[in-house]
Amino acid sequence: MEDLYDHVERKQCECLNADESFPLSNAIDREAREDDEKFLKSDCDAQLLLHIAFQQIVKIHSIVIYTCQKHRAVGPKKIALFVNKPHLDFSSCESEKTSQEMELTDDLLDGRPLELKFTSFQNVSSLSILVKGNMSGDEDEPTIISKLSFLGFTTNIEGRKRTLEEQKAACELTCSTSCFYSTNPLTSLSDQLPAIG
Repeated sequence: MEDLYDHVERKQCECLNADESFPLSNAIDREAREDDEKFLKSDCDAQLLLHIAFQQIVKIHSIVIYTCQKHRAVGPKKIALFVNKPHLDFSSCESEKTSQEMELTDDLLDGRPLELKFTSFQNVSSLSILVKGNMSGDEDEPTIISKLSFLGFTTNIEGRKRTLEEQKAACELTCSTSCFYSTNPLTSLSDQLPAIG
């Protein structure tokens, strides 16, 4: 298991409802996340919607959501995770099926890994995190996340071919035009998809 930092496509990561002075990069960039004075902060209310893109398909075992002691009272409390749904917004989150929901406590924001339902996070090209509220219980109080990281495994082994599901997930992040997948039952899927590596 490894820190998946080097596999995060930071240019494609974004956060909805983030305060422009306290962007997502403060929580995910390696140097910034070591500085408690740099953090991600919500803007007009307590909610945040983070979209984390990966350079390749990964398996996520656990996540680390850290809020320093100074801001622990407004650390995230209720979160929902969505796998391979990079175009979600706050409205569509309400009807989309979650991969996992978690309710955090103060002690879980101290930097310890939070283990996920591993079977639900096997073929991840993007992870969306909806922060529904924070420890204060006040919907208008901004939420603060000091550090966010992901622990797991990469799956791109040389010679392995991507599944159709993986190709579609990767396409959502990288294609500006629609991708075509053949549905001819007489054509082998392995003949259609290029080898990774």
